[in-house]
Amino acid sequence: MAFRPSLLCPTPNDRERFVDMQTRVRTARLITMACCLGLMLSLLSPVGWPILPIGGLMLLIVVGGGARLERRRRPELWVFASTVLNIQLTLTVCIVLTGGPRTALSCLLAAPLLMLGARFSRRGLVVGAPVSILLVLGVTVGADPAYVAHHLESVTVPLVLVIVTAAYMSPLVASDVRHRASSTLDALTGLLNVRALEARFAEVTEQAALNGQPVSVVAADIDHFKAVNDEHGHAAGDLVLREIADALRTSLRTFELLYRNGGEEFLLLLPGASGEDATQIADRMRVAVAQARPLGLCLTCSFGVATAVINVDAKALTEQADISLYRAKRAGRNRVDSIAVAAL
Repeated sequence: MAFRPSLLCPTPNDRERFVDMQTRVRTARLITMACCLGLMLSLLSPVGWPILPIGGLMLLIVVGGGARLERRRRPELWVFASTVLNIQLTLTVCIVLTGGPRTALSCLLAAPLLMLGARFSRRGLVVGAPVSILLVLGVTVGADPAYVAHHLESVTVPLVLVIVTAAYMSPLVASDVRHRASSTLDALTGLLNVRALEARFAEVTEQAALNGQPVSVVAADIDHFKAVNDEHGHAAGDLVLREIADALRTSLRTFELLYRNGGEEFLLLLPGASGEDATQIADRMRVAVAQARPLGLCLTCSFGVATAVINVDAKALTEQADISLYRAKRAGRNRVDSIAVAAL
């Protein structure tokens, strides 16, 4: 499934940040859910048993929305709806049931903005902040305007907290996005670079040690690329690199992140993919390149696949993929060679 831009992730770099942060915020997400459920239990006395089905529904939506994200076309929209909007609406119900403007719970409507900033670019804040503001007005002015008229702090305090939170998160998120782009994106192709690969490999190997799942690497190299530079010039070579990078990227699914490994070489890291799965993905990429025809040229790529199932070592696995790649080159190019699953 090709990368599909969305309001929350308009560029591949935004999607890569989202994918990366989904792993990093796992602990924070668990703490948030525990706190929300604890809040529900604390409201049993003033609200009664109806609060329990609300908490259960919130938990089901969060778990369901976050499951199998790698198969979603736009996983960020599922996370936004299942986590951020869900928690905002659940908090709104709790606030209304416990007295609306008479309770301090309305200040908690600023918390989802922290979830947005952790995962998305400033566009997430642009979408989420107005929602929180409207909900604050709804649970205060909308619920009991007479009370608010005599206690303005019941609406001004949560509003100020929401606005200040969004105001401070916005430059922090923008700075993070900018530094990620400058340090992890290849300027020519827009793909992730070797620095990003090293960081991702460290996370993947750690996860593999914990869950015992395989890790596959696909190494790709453009066949006879030197001839393109020699016959058509380096400007044409750069254009060919960009178009082939686009062909490779658009043949992949959302969570299959492609890296430029230097020159005309590319690398695909596939956590949880078996050797057979990785070989099928590589062949899909091979077909996409053959059909691209950049500058009207008939160009192809060769691919090497290596898979590790225990003691995943990034350097050793990459070297095995390179060995497989060169076997594909020697066998005639425009093909996929796969090394048997290795216990590295």
